[in-house]
Amino acid sequence: MTGPTAPLVVVAPLPPSPSGIAAYAAELLPDLAQRRALTVVVATEADAAAATAQGALPARVVSERTWRADPVLQAAPHLHHLGNSLDHAHVYRAALHRPGLVALHDVVLHHLVEALTLGRGSPHAYAAALGAEYGAAGRRLARLRQLGLFAPMQRFLMPLHGAVLDRARGVVVHSRFAAGRLRGPSGLPVRVLPHHLSPAVAAFDGITRAEARTRLGLPADGPVLLALGHVTPAKQVGTALRALALLARSGPAPLLVIGGQVEDGLHLAAEAASLGLAERVRFTGWLAEEAFFLHLRAADLLLALRFPVAGESSGTLARALGMGTPALAYDFGPAAEYPDAMLAKLAFVADASAPLAARVRALLADPAALSAQGMAARDWMRAHFSPAASAAAYLECLEAWC
Repeated sequence: MTGPTAPLVVVAPLPPSPSGIAAYAAELLPDLAQRRALTVVVATEADAAAATAQGALPARVVSERTWRADPVLQAAPHLHHLGNSLDHAHVYRAALHRPGLVALHDVVLHHLVEALTLGRGSPHAYAAALGAEYGAAGRRLARLRQLGLFAPMQRFLMPLHGAVLDRARGVVVHSRFAAGRLRGPSGLPVRVLPHHLSPAVAAFDGITRAEARTRLGLPADGPVLLALGHVTPAKQVGTALRALALLARSGPAPLLVIGGQVEDGLHLAAEAASLGLAERVRFTGWLAEEAFFLHLRAADLLLALRFPVAGESSGTLARALGMGTPALAYDFGPAAEYPDAMLAKLAFVADASAPLAARVRALLADPAALSAQGMAARDWMRAHFSPAASAAAYLECLEAWC
């Protein structure tokens, strides 16, 4: 049974959750619903009510508790959208409890497992998870961490996705980079499906850069750089600030807009002030969808710098490219797989502030070439990566593997 009445359970966060994976999962629902009768499992009853209040969804939305109590739902094929944050805790539990097709949006799940164990006062559960996957080395790491000996990079070296992959019927990832870092059982089916373009970009096609800047209160003249999305150490915003300070030494610096909630413990405003950039950096906090897209339209260049990489493909970068917003990324990880004609790339080094400043200066000095890069990206993304194509690929995997 594969027609519109055939059931499919999708386990994922949904908007208004700020998770980018929530938006990705929601964008797939209309096309999936043409072939399957959908039920989406979110974390709580409150989350189900909030998702439903966003507007008509082509799916029934239930809480994890309701799903666990319903044997009919348990028997249906499952698609799990799993990421590396507590927004996906219910997805992680469901993927272990009811195996299905796993869309692994982040190869590294260590941060999530850590939050579910250490974050809830259970070092023994953390040690058990590490030991089950990595044996003596994992148990040693857990013991050392209890003694206060831990380096953040160890999360990336021990991604803790094995428990999920051991149970999965198949896995979808968004890049060859991610596929090469999977440590699943022999014979586990894997498909690389690049991140699709949000259909919401089309609503902003008629808005000019000048109009977007006016609506956002940004200066009409002068270049605007943009760092967009939840700000973590991996987003390299500190490197961008140091590069901006170098640019300011040789003339008027661009305005850098940091569009997203800044993670606790990152003192970027103080760092900008110490570099003499208080007037050249703007912090917006979390952005609703309209403001998110308006910032992409207003910017001359998106800085999509990530290191270390957890195997994730940036939804923000996909949206920027699909809008025709020029972008610059490290030539590393999933971003490196985009064609050079549509994305400017920078070799990663330990301190990239000087080469970043030089590359930004060169890109901004040739607006025609930068615009051509943006248009090449826009055309390529719209030609190849629609939600309809992604939904069809997911259904092919479900029918073949589940």
